[in-house]
Amino acid sequence: MTKAQKNFANFYIEADFRNAAAAYMKAYPRASEETARRNASRLLTNADIQSYMSEILDEIIRREKIPLEKRILDVWMRRAFFDPAEIVDSRGALLHPLAELSDQGLSVCIEGIETRVNAQGETTKVKLADRDKALEMLQQYIQMIKPQAQKIEIISDETRAKLAALYAEETPGRTSSGAIEPKTEAPEHE
Repeated sequence: MTKAQKNFANFYIEADFRNAAAAYMKAYPRASEETARRNASRLLTNADIQSYMSEILDEIIRREKIPLEKRILDVWMRRAFFDPAEIVDSRGALLHPLAELSDQGLSVCIEGIETRVNAQGETTKVKLADRDKALEMLQQYIQMIKPQAQKIEIISDETRAKLAALYAEETPGRTSSGAIEPKTEAPEHE
């Protein structure tokens, strides 16, 4: 793989996999737009370039895994536990500009904003995040990361049977399984 091909792949990744032609033109500055469009498409199917991009992405994912998981968890936490009174007033209008809500980390709690103009004037409807859905997502996440209890077999069935038999011998009135034997009384003689 050439240095220019690696540069193309890197530029393409940096651009979030958008506009391969622009990435091509950065890697090959003398190329025309037409050449860039045609060759960028061809390079994206090149097995060496695909393998190289895969290696780069694996490294990025490995390096960014914890911060990414934390960011995802933070978003779901905010969506699950936000206070609507921090975002909208009693009429449903935003209390603060969206940029300010974003700075406070509350913009993730807004599903959408719809503004309508009618004869009475302009009305804005703010749709807030579904807190129940966010709680459900958090619950699924917790179930996913919670350590799964594993049954570890330390002794064999044969050893277990021998231990049960020894236990029964040492404990009168118990069977080899550990259960208490019912007492049988001798019949009374008349």
